[in-house]
Amino acid sequence: MDNSLSGYTKKYDNEGYGLQYPDGHVIRFYERILKYKLNKTSGNLLDFGCGNGVHSKYFQDITGGGIKAYGLDIVPSLENTWKNDPKLITENFHVIAPNSSFKDLFNVKMDFIFANQSLYYLPNESFKQTIDEFYQLCNDKAIIFATMITSKAYQEFTTGNVSENGLMEVKSSPRINGESTYINFTNNIEELKEKFKPFKPLFWGDYELINLYNFEGSVQHFIYIGQK
Repeated sequence: MDNSLSGYTKKYDNEGYGLQYPDGHVIRFYERILKYKLNKTSGNLLDFGCGNGVHSKYFQDITGGGIKAYGLDIVPSLENTWKNDPKLITENFHVIAPNSSFKDLFNVKMDFIFANQSLYYLPNESFKQTIDEFYQLCNDKAIIFATMITSKAYQEFTTGNVSENGLMEVKSSPRINGESTYINFTNNIEELKEKFKPFKPLFWGDYELINLYNFEGSVQHFIYIGQK
C-alpha cells in the first residue's frame, strides 16, 4: 500500500502542487522558538516530506545560510524540481520509497529534524523506525519539529476503527483529489509525547489550518518540538 503516494504524485505532476511560501506556524517556530527561546540558528536540517523545498529554502534564507538543508520525499518527479532550483543543493535531496529506511543516505549528522504534515501517513511500525532513524542521524542537542493531525480532522470522512498498524481510512479526502488515504491520528498531548520518544519534549501545542473548503471540517494539528 503506497497510502497517499498516488494522490500526491498526481497533484505535483498535473496540478503544479506545492507551497510557494512557508506556512505561518513554521515561521513562528523559527522566530519564537529557534531564534528567541533557543538561540539555535545554524547547522544541518533534515526536511522530511520536503515537497518542492519551500521550507528548506526558508530556513536557509532566514539564517543567511547558517542552516543547510537536506530533504526527503516520496514523489519521484520532485527530483526535477530540486534540480532546477538554484537555491537547493540537488545531491542533498533524495526520493525514497514509502516507509523505507533513509539513515544511510546522508554522510552528515543533523542539528534539526523538520517534519511538517508528513509523519501521520506512516503506520506504527514505520513511524517508530522513522523516529529511531531521526534520533540516530542527530547530533546531541538536535531539535526536532513535527506536526501530527488529530482525530478531529475530516470527521465526516473517517470510517471504521483504527487498524492494527495504527492507520484509519479517510475516504474521499479532498486533499488528494477524492482518493482514500490512511492517517495515523494522534488524540492528545500525552500520546504525542509518547510517539516521539526518545526525544525529550520541550514545547508542544496545536494549530488549525485556514480552511477554504467547508466540507473538509476541522483540520487541527498538534505541534511537537523536542530535543535529543
